[in-house]
Amino acid sequence: MHTLSPEQQLEIARRVHETFDFPKRWHQGGWGRDDNGDVIEFDGAFHVVDNDDVRHPPAFRLATPDSPRRFCLGAAIRIHTGSLLSRDPSQTGQATEILCEIYTRVGRIDTRDRELDAADFEPHLNSLIDWNDSDERSWEDVRGLTAAVVRHLDAQRW
Repeated sequence: MHTLSPEQQLEIARRVHETFDFPKRWHQGGWGRDDNGDVIEFDGAFHVVDNDDVRHPPAFRLATPDSPRRFCLGAAIRIHTGSLLSRDPSQTGQATEILCEIYTRVGRIDTRDRELDAADFEPHLNSLIDWNDSDERSWEDVRGLTAAVVRHLDAQRW
């Protein structure tokens, strides 16, 4: 288990907020896509499966305006947590879950049912995924939540 310092939490939250600078950077119904447009997966290891059914590391270059890169909120938190910790994002479960708890608390996202489910080891991440993928959700909602978390964590430093 890796405990994140308040400074690390704030840095990850800032990176997550910056990820959603444009509506096209936000994704629903899956983790998202890399700069080549390949679907991101976290099943045991962080990878993409290309059109030839070959697994390889995701392509992340500079996010140009025409890049097909896009993430759901949960993927952005996982990816930036992994990046900051220099770990495979699929191996950041506890740190990611701690961050997702902050997002669900700040966003007042109900996690009770998932927390009561003994089989759900990431109730806050999974609640955040449900929230992200809801038909009522918009990029503005995600952007608003990410900004609120940055403000919350920044205020906690003082």
